[in-house]
Amino acid sequence: MRVLLICNYKPGVGGISGQVELLQKHLREEGHVADIFSTKASVMRRLLLPPRLRSVAKRYDVLHIHCCSGWGFLPAVLGISVGRRLGKRIVLTYHGGGGEKFFDKQPRLVKQYLTRTDANIVLSGFLARVFDKHQLAYTIIPNIIELDETQFRQRDIIRPHFICTRAHETLYNIPCILRAFQKVLTKLPESTLTLVGDGSQHCALEGMAKEMGLTNVTFTGRVNNSQIYDSLDRADIFLSAPTVDNMPVSVLEAMNAGLLVISSCVGGVPYMIEDTKTGLLFESDNSDQLAEKMLWVVENQATGKDIIVSAHNDVKKYRWESVKEQLYAVYGFSS
Repeated sequence: MRVLLICNYKPGVGGISGQVELLQKHLREEGHVADIFSTKASVMRRLLLPPRLRSVAKRYDVLHIHCCSGWGFLPAVLGISVGRRLGKRIVLTYHGGGGEKFFDKQPRLVKQYLTRTDANIVLSGFLARVFDKHQLAYTIIPNIIELDETQFRQRDIIRPHFICTRAHETLYNIPCILRAFQKVLTKLPESTLTLVGDGSQHCALEGMAKEMGLTNVTFTGRVNNSQIYDSLDRADIFLSAPTVDNMPVSVLEAMNAGLLVISSCVGGVPYMIEDTKTGLLFESDNSDQLAEKMLWVVENQATGKDIIVSAHNDVKKYRWESVKEQLYAVYGFSS
């Protein structure tokens, strides 16, 4: 089987690109041809993408498009248009927590393209509900994650060592984490917070931390996705406070590494985390509630350790072995 993976690809950054890299790796390991076609380009170079894709796509059986909202929908427009002309099998995976707003804003555009695929994939019940609302067919197949048992570390003590590996962009609401951390410091002055990543808000966040007098905050900058477990191993509690989200792989990575996850209850996150069973959830942009959860974990060690173990066991359903048969089915291929 020859599969061309189409997306706004950037190597080593995680997110959609990270998923595409993992999918390519697993397909190749099973003897298939799997290559990546990136639609990431300047405005002028985007004009050259259709003929380039037509030339490349002729050699493949399946075009697997990975897209999201806004400009992230470009791979869908391009891949479906070219794929239909070439008579290729087209599979599309829709990522991102902004799907509901985008679908409501652009219903004609969405229906024009997502009714011309051979199969649509959504990652959880959250986007399944959005697809149902717009009467679009879909199959639920979750993100995949590399599971290496050596990456899991059982914490003897859950220390107030917090980490967030979300990008420094507005939608990930890092300021909420900083405000909550400031409150935690009044009770646990030995607490630390590590912010891994970069983005358009990076400098503003550094300035905010300085103005708040948060000396226990470390900004590491961007860390290559292959090294993310090294950063996770040095912390015990993972924080995520997005205002919009779907199925963040960063949360699965933290669970796999043995961290207790505290996340805002938005989008597809409640489909991933069962509150007080596999993690803790708080109301979006509620730094008071987040701070309470952060303190609760440190004060309730036995329950916190139970949550960590349950989450680590739960994350096994995202292994390649657990999802590949579903994926092969939508590819029209029998393993």
